[in-house]
Amino acid sequence: MRAVKMRLDGVSQVEVADNLGVSTRIVRAWERRYRRGGWEALAKRRRGRSGEQQMVLTAAQQQWVVDAVRSRFPDQLRIPALLWTRSAVQALIERRFGVRLDVTTVGRYLRRWGFTLKRPVKRMLEADPVVVEAWLSEVYPAIKARAKKEGALILWQDESGVRLQQLTPLAGYAPRRVKAVAKVSGKYVGQNMISALANSGELHFGLFDGKFTAQVFIDYLERLLGDYQGRKIILICDNHSTHHAKLVKEWVAAHAKRIELCFLPAYSPQLNPDEYLNQDVKRHIRALPERATDKPGLKDTLASFLGLRVSQPDVVRNYFKAPEVQYVS
Repeated sequence: MRAVKMRLDGVSQVEVADNLGVSTRIVRAWERRYRRGGWEALAKRRRGRSGEQQMVLTAAQQQWVVDAVRSRFPDQLRIPALLWTRSAVQALIERRFGVRLDVTTVGRYLRRWGFTLKRPVKRMLEADPVVVEAWLSEVYPAIKARAKKEGALILWQDESGVRLQQLTPLAGYAPRRVKAVAKVSGKYVGQNMISALANSGELHFGLFDGKFTAQVFIDYLERLLGDYQGRKIILICDNHSTHHAKLVKEWVAAHAKRIELCFLPAYSPQLNPDEYLNQDVKRHIRALPERATDKPGLKDTLASFLGLRVSQPDVVRNYFKAPEVQYVS
């Protein structure tokens, strides 16, 4: 395009060729293309065979691979990998069709098929899919129906902890070949939290030090009943051993008219909306420009953020919009 613009400005072919470092024959060719098709004819054109002509795999073979990657895990097809990577797909193609492709070629195929590299969502091997399905289709719907009938409030409970050493920023810019450096506290300091939330946006929390014991849990349950007087609570918990402690069972039995504990399927934290509060807490504290450097500071930061979320029921309701917990609403 630059050559043609120069020619239109009255510059000779020889001067244009000298200026751009090409021959006058090339300049004349560009002019011919411009006269035939205008500026669009001068747009860069990909050289060589078309993408379709360069495909080693046939359309039918490509479709088989796409279906396999979408519907199966590598180990189900006897490929030694946990996730689908370029090398895993390379091995699948070689085993199925006897064609050995370079990993870069496999990467181009994957992009062409609409696959992108993603950070995996973790799922525990010990989780029982049958129990999870029963929870989703039978157990929780029954709890929800009973809560509506009894006028009870369903709360989702969890406990978590924040450690100063874990609050390193995830990424930051730095010059090429120079590592980004994040300064963090070397103190082994942490603060534990316990919380419960409802899909209406209500949030209740408490902070505690040390281990999560039966007495710590009972103290929180007593506060919970005090803050929700006159209404029965159905508290849905995970299967932490403290939740099943003898002391807890005795306390719950003594307060059966006010509170009931129900338990999520084992090894299935993704079914608990309160997990998204835990993620929100850590994401927020990690992003703070000024971080706490000791336990009192960490405790104040955590209490301040949780107090903020108590006043933001719309944010709490958004936790329930995550795909894994939409079954709750």
